[in-house]
This record gives sequence, C-alpha cells and structure tokens, in this order.
Amino acid sequence: MKPKTTKIFVLAALAALTVPSTAQIINGSFETGVAYGGSPNINIPGTPSPWVATNFTPDCYDNTGVDGWDLNGIPVYDNMFRGMVAADGNRFIGFAAGLYQNTPISESFMQVMNPLTPGQTYTVNAMMAVDDLGKAAAYSGPYTGRGVIDVLINGSYVGTFGANTQSLTWEARSVTFVAPVASSYTIEFVASMGTLPASPSYMALDGINMVPEPGTILAFGAGAAALARRRFNRRGSSTE
Repeated sequence: MKPKTTKIFVLAALAALTVPSTAQIINGSFETGVAYGGSPNINIPGTPSPWVATNFTPDCYDNTGVDGWDLNGIPVYDNMFRGMVAADGNRFIGFAAGLYQNTPISESFMQVMNPLTPGQTYTVNAMMAVDDLGKAAAYSGPYTGRGVIDVLINGSYVGTFGANTQSLTWEARSVTFVAPVASSYTIEFVASMGTLPASPSYMALDGINMVPEPGTILAFGAGAAALARRRFNRRGSSTE
C-alpha cells in the first residue's frame, strides 16, 4: 500500500496550480473611486481607479448623476446615451471611434490587473452597448455606426467584442485567451469603427470580469498529479 505522503505530495502539487481566487479585473463595473471629482467634463477622462485612459477621454456615466453624466446623457453630445441605465450598478463607460479632421481616432482605457497564471485560459466578459442615432456631429460624429471593441492583454491583441445588433441595448460579449508569461498584466479596451470604410461609433462597456476556464485547471491539475506520482515513485517509495 502506498504511504499517505504520496497523497499529500500530489495534493500539494494540485494546490500550487490553483488559480488565485482574487478577481483578476478590479472595479469592472466602475462603481467605486472618483471619476471626475465634480461636474463631469468631456475634456477629462472619466476612468475611476484603477482604470486609466490610454487615448483621448472616455466618459463616465452615472445614473445617479453624483459623479458622471446622468440619465439625460451628455448635453453637448446631443444627449448621447440619454436614458441608458447601467448594466451593473449605476455607472458605465462610453468611448468613441470616429474621425477628427478626416483622421481616425480610437478612445481607449486600461488597468493593471491582479496576476494571471501563465498558460491558463481565461475568458473576459462584458456588457456592451452603442448609441448610433447620429448625434455629436461636432465631436468626431455623427455617430451612426455600430463599431467593435478590441481587447488587448499586455498590449497584444487577443480578440474583439463584436458589433451590437440593437441600439441602446446591453448585449453580452466575451473573448478567450491564454495568459502569456509576464511579471505583470494589463488589460485594455480600444474602440474601433471596425473594418473600414465604416461609420463613427460611440460604444459603452459595463460589468467587465475575467474568469479562468475550468477545463484548463483540471488539465493542469491532472498533469501535475501524474508528474508528482512519477517523481515520488522514482524516489523509491513503496508500491502496491
């Protein structure tokens, strides 16, 4: 009969491969932290910590109107996203892909995430919406398109949230990727008009989260268990 130490060694190996329970993405619904610290301003990024703008000025909407644009939308944007209720909580982020002096622009934002497990498969989930009612002609619009949102991990493209099928309606989107080997991890969302020629688009994200795929955890665990048994047996442990 094999000694109990074999089981202990295998269990320890499995535990070492367990993905951390801490959420990888922080503040995925933008509910905490300061967005503007006063009245909202289209010239200031509305990205509460740990989110930061990486290109131009994404806008924070807050249905309560406390720290962001309320249900009336952005007045100077012809009330962009007027009446839009957040998918999760009270806040969401709106950002644009459009044309400025005939040059394409793409607003974007990112955060430094909690650590990932290299080689582990993860899925990024979010709720996505679009206001394509032809508003904000003076601000890189009019926004008549239903663009897409590119997802980047450590600056590398891993997938795209596809275009919405309806106006002013939250739709679920997801992207799956394998975590690279790195000392730290960032996730970035980049607004895009999609394949050109395309129309300027103003989109929103809310309820962003990231989850490890269970299948890869089990596969890693099974491999670790087998490796642990082989290593233990090679050390001269007793066998049945």
